[in-house]
Amino acid sequence: MQAEMIDLLSRKGRFPTEQALVLAEAIDMAIEKTQFVTVPILDARFAAVDVRFAAVDVRFAKVDARFDAVDARFVRLEARMESGFAALNARIDALEVKMDAKMERWAVRMVIAMLISQTALGPIGVGALDALRRVLLTLVH
Repeated sequence: MQAEMIDLLSRKGRFPTEQALVLAEAIDMAIEKTQFVTVPILDARFAAVDVRFAAVDVRFAKVDARFDAVDARFVRLEARMESGFAALNARIDALEVKMDAKMERWAVRMVIAMLISQTALGPIGVGALDALRRVLLTLVH
């Protein structure tokens, strides 16, 4: 190839023979030191990159598994909290029912006490106490 190149440079390029020879040597050296990228070399490099991506995918899969485990823990914790809240709400509801019943009984008792006190202090109460006194006197004598 060098002979053809020197001939081409000498005849068509009109370089002197010495210059054509030096130029041909420089071109040969440049070609020898150049690392051409061929399809197999590119395929090998892409394969290496694919291996790296596969390793990253494995790492992401591990991270996803950890997140799934944490999510499962949160779901279990949430279920426990919900059951605890349900039990607590049931207890509070039962206490409210008991308190409402007590309040109703106290209200009825207060009304009865007010009626008795009003009756005892009024003319009906005086008549009832007088009748009771007479009954007791007849029983005692």
